[in-house]
Amino acid sequence: MRRILALGLAVAAAGWLGGSDSYAATPRSPIAIAYVKPKEAAHEAIYEKLKAERILERIRDRFAGWQIPRPMTIKVEECGEINAAYEPSDTTLTICYEYLAYIQELAHDIPPAGALEGLTPANYVLGPFLEVVLHELAHAVFDLKKVPILGREEDAADQVATYVLLLLGKEEARRVISSLAVMYAGEAKDTPPALKDFADEHGVPAQRFFNLLCMSYGADAKTFAFVVEKNYLPKARAELCKDEYLQVKFAIDRLVIPALKGIRNPLQQRTAPISRATAKAK
Repeated sequence: MRRILALGLAVAAAGWLGGSDSYAATPRSPIAIAYVKPKEAAHEAIYEKLKAERILERIRDRFAGWQIPRPMTIKVEECGEINAAYEPSDTTLTICYEYLAYIQELAHDIPPAGALEGLTPANYVLGPFLEVVLHELAHAVFDLKKVPILGREEDAADQVATYVLLLLGKEEARRVISSLAVMYAGEAKDTPPALKDFADEHGVPAQRFFNLLCMSYGADAKTFAFVVEKNYLPKARAELCKDEYLQVKFAIDRLVIPALKGIRNPLQQRTAPISRATAKAK
């Protein structure tokens, strides 16, 4: 679903996500995980870093106790394309090394002006990584718990991911959301959409950019005041954003949180700051 280098992904390990290559589901967790060894030498560093930081274990442990009708697998592997996806047929969530390489490449290409928002190369990796994990987990929740969706499922998954990112705490959420917005803005600038792109199940990058900023501003107009002050978000849209955020929150409270039965305090508390996020050069 979008596009990442050799991951210095000490990254999403801490904070929300709070040996052997694969681990089966256990009585404590219904989620199995797998680190699939890459064939491409360019992806070897990503593979080793993810394993060393126990990234998948952290995701799995966050969902310990989740009551779902059948086991689920989360894996990282080569896909032959820049992608990440949840597959309902075998309840597998795959994050591709190609995607991880893409977002890290982006982190090295960001102009220094990004520092104006207090962002570092680590943030430019962390935001997209957390978002893609949360986005695909949202698809899994919709499927496994039969959550009703009105509208496009991809839009709903974006909304759930953004909602969770906004729970990180004011400054951490500001950095993570800003880094994700920079990615969307860069994609929108680099690859203007063709007419057929509007037929895709995903919104085009510019739409995802404005939706992300609107939901964030609607959740906390003080922390995200800069998105209106700097004209990143049109004032006409900003006036509607509090209602848009509350609409999403209402749906999550009614539909998503009950679907997370068995998880301790699902989405109910602000999460700990992400203190270990680093992004090393290639």
